[in-house]
Amino acid sequence: MNATASSKSAEEWAQKNLEGWPPKTIALAVELIKKYGDPNEATPTQVTWYRNGPWKRTVIYKEGAPHNFPKPHQDVLEQTVDYKVPVDKVADLLKYNGSLVVDRTRGELSAHCDSEQQNTIALNIANDIVKGERNVEQALAYHAQIIVGLRDREPETYPQKLRFKSAPSGEAGDEAPLLVHLGD
Repeated sequence: MNATASSKSAEEWAQKNLEGWPPKTIALAVELIKKYGDPNEATPTQVTWYRNGPWKRTVIYKEGAPHNFPKPHQDVLEQTVDYKVPVDKVADLLKYNGSLVVDRTRGELSAHCDSEQQNTIALNIANDIVKGERNVEQALAYHAQIIVGLRDREPETYPQKLRFKSAPSGEAGDEAPLLVHLGD
């Protein structure tokens, strides 16, 4: 896989492999190929990169799910980080953003939207909720504030990069107490 790709080679890859895909999704794929190089996998319905940039996994889907926040769009981009969400924070994350997916077994947190920038915002605010820095209402208000700032071309740091370190799951002591006891 290339570390990055030229605009021409990214467009050639998309033209060869994404025939019949929606134009906006193709444009997103070209943008990501230029940034991360050729994907690791491609099927007729999705394109996947592994360990690209801060992401454990990035997937672009041919068909997205309709989503109306912050404005109507298709959630075609899924980006995943290693992130162990405490069980008592899962409901708050889902109240904040239905496009977040918590996989406690794998220790992953994913965001689905239409851009890397939007996924970064959602994951950064999710981290704020987990750390107790914002409640759900504050998170929603802040997310809306960021969107307005981006629209008005105000400088915003939240969408620029993840504001936390992604950490692989599988920490010691994760077994349920009953299972630990039965193992003795």
